[in-house]
Amino acid sequence: MFWTRHQTDPSVRTPVHRRVYGKSARILHNPHSGSPKRGFFVSNASQISVLKPSESAYKAAAGALARGELVILPTETIYGVFGDQENQKANDGLIEIFGATPVSLGGWHAPSLEIALERTNVSHPLHRRMLERLLPGPVGFLFESGRSVRVPDNAATLAVLQTAHDAGRTNIISIGLMREDFGKGDEIAPLLENDSIRQQLTDAGVTVVIDVGQTVLGRPSTILKFTRDGGYEITREGPVGERFINEQLRRRILFVCTGNTCRSPMASAIATRVLIDQGEPEDLFEVSSAGTMAATGAPMTPEAAQALRKLGYEPDSHQSKPVTAADVQRADEIYGLTRSHVNAMKDAFPGAAWKISLLDPDGNDIPDPIGLPASVYDETCRTLESLIRRRLVEPSAGAERQERGAGA
Repeated sequence: MFWTRHQTDPSVRTPVHRRVYGKSARILHNPHSGSPKRGFFVSNASQISVLKPSESAYKAAAGALARGELVILPTETIYGVFGDQENQKANDGLIEIFGATPVSLGGWHAPSLEIALERTNVSHPLHRRMLERLLPGPVGFLFESGRSVRVPDNAATLAVLQTAHDAGRTNIISIGLMREDFGKGDEIAPLLENDSIRQQLTDAGVTVVIDVGQTVLGRPSTILKFTRDGGYEITREGPVGERFINEQLRRRILFVCTGNTCRSPMASAIATRVLIDQGEPEDLFEVSSAGTMAATGAPMTPEAAQALRKLGYEPDSHQSKPVTAADVQRADEIYGLTRSHVNAMKDAFPGAAWKISLLDPDGNDIPDPIGLPASVYDETCRTLESLIRRRLVEPSAGAERQERGAGA
């Protein structure tokens, strides 16, 4: 999961390059689930307390971090040495172990994904979606130089760490146990049994070790590099492959009206163009439409198609369809054109209520223009364009989607 000197390309080890590590940096034990057993000492020789995972063990680790000491904790990927980045004693200890400045090797651990999103200042929608969907997870992210990222002391890396022991702290960094003589870093016991390594860890200030045996994945994180044009590259293969990444990144949007011949197909055509114009790769999004009372196979009304063309959008070869359970299950975001559409969808598919929203964030309906003059279609199309840009493009859109999910 973590970056080390012998694995790091020197060209990306400058302070302006950033990494975000996720679930790979999540502690495996959740002390808030069930009644944890009391922590106990497996060993207390050489001033290192080796503990089994428990609530008391993580409290001991938190106390050590607060005192400027180092702790070794498991992650899904490998073990890491953790310390307070703002404490000189901890920084000196990390330098003693790894022989380089911690900010060139380690990962800064934010207490939440929200803080990581704030401090990375991600603006491109695809990059933001990658962080939201792949974190926490065994995936690291590199940022190209020139990005404005607020981290402690210009740390070379960022990390997302969601654990009980450092909740609310924003200055924890760690370096993975991947030094040549440390082996793969997937187990800690063999290292502690080596007198020389144990003494070095002790001298560096390691006082607490939480030992869960072998880590779940036993290998470092997949590393992705964000590019300025909104793309990404896999720079190191790991537990998460490209196929899984692309599947997670694909954005599926469904618009729902009544008959699926006017409003929702217009919305679909507009959204497709808007996403392309803002740089979304066409293979990473799907936009579709359906109706709550739609027949199958009806074309878009001529008035709707003409209204789209007036605004520069090209209608697709649309055929109406009723909304199905499969449509709802597949979609990531579902937008009803009126409150009645939203209510009908939530009643029919209560398990998906969290991802069903009214298209207008202000709570207004989009009236049905069927049978009305062309000017009404034109106004409807302009309204749809404005609302779709608000929902799909503006920075607040991601926060709105996340808020809907949090309320599930």
